[in-house]
Amino acid sequence: MLIGFLTIFTIYIAFRVGLDIYESLYIKEEVAKEAVLMGKKEYIEAGLYAVYKKIIDIFDAFASLFVVVTLLFGGLWLINYFDNGNDLITIFSYFAITYIVTLPITIYQKIIDKRFGFNKASWKLFVIDEIKKIVLFVILGGAIFYGLIYFINSFDNWWLIGFSFVFIIVILINLLLPYFMMMFNKFTPLENEELKHSIEEMMSKVGFKSSGIFVMDASKRDSRLNAFFGGIGNTKRVVLFDTLLEKLSNNEILAVLGHELGHFKHKDIIKNIAMIGVMMFGLFFIIGNLPDSLFNEIKVEKTPGNILVLGFIISEVYFYFLSPIMNLISRHNEFEADKMGAELNEAKHLKSALIKLVNENKSFPKSSKIYSLMYHSHPSVLERIEKLDKK
Repeated sequence: MLIGFLTIFTIYIAFRVGLDIYESLYIKEEVAKEAVLMGKKEYIEAGLYAVYKKIIDIFDAFASLFVVVTLLFGGLWLINYFDNGNDLITIFSYFAITYIVTLPITIYQKIIDKRFGFNKASWKLFVIDEIKKIVLFVILGGAIFYGLIYFINSFDNWWLIGFSFVFIIVILINLLLPYFMMMFNKFTPLENEELKHSIEEMMSKVGFKSSGIFVMDASKRDSRLNAFFGGIGNTKRVVLFDTLLEKLSNNEILAVLGHELGHFKHKDIIKNIAMIGVMMFGLFFIIGNLPDSLFNEIKVEKTPGNILVLGFIISEVYFYFLSPIMNLISRHNEFEADKMGAELNEAKHLKSALIKLVNENKSFPKSSKIYSLMYHSHPSVLERIEKLDKK
């Protein structure tokens, strides 16, 4: 059983690494061709940045393999030896090891982002952010893990109750996401009255009610452009990155928000949560029925802490190989949201906004089909513009 478990994980890592290498070679070939959506210099730079990200992904894949092999061949047993039977310590030890192993990769990612002009955060801010993330994870994660440990100890079919418990938390996180983000960013009401009025008019057309339109100080960390609707129900708010306001015209901003309103109109957020719920149900079924022989071969007891640690490892592979399904649905939703954006505003404004986003975010506009299937929740900008032209 242990060999089978490790074989599946190794195949997953090999597939990830192989796909990253394949995509890097694909980008190298495309960079040599005529540039699209950007100047040749910018096109080459975007391609180079994309390849750097693939290299980082490869390092991350090998880091995951290292952690899993270490845990399965003595690491988890050693954690159990020192944790005095405390399941929370077992779980947090797993995450601490993973964090320490991947921290150099995270730092390298920040260095690469700074080299390409994205990362604006000081190292002091980086450390403060990491501390905040750790504290938040310990508090919220500790509460969730404690609940799951209680269910495992108390019920035979604990995975059914555990699934319901975690799914409710997923919904709550979506409700409270804007407030969690306030721990890291400053939100100020949009001061541009003309733009604010136009946004409110557009929202009223589709029946979208928000708790406000806010500008987020994203530029203190990153120069990339973005906008989103955060929260569900009465917690919904419109959030514009300050970088977006600097680089896009009012019409282009309205086009981007029109696209996001398309997601609201089609209830894509609710559909996504439902889809995640179905997938989570399958994951909890697998974790709740892990055979005793697996724990015997690892030489650890079938305790709640050990069950959940193996569950976290399984979830990485599980969601990765389900990602094509999620991405296909998501890409369909993106095309439909673009359609709404073009209806609420002129299609030419959405097209120009998409082109600016590609250039400012240094997003290489081409990708192989297999890589897009596995990783891209959005169609390429080339595909989106082609659809807009047809409409």
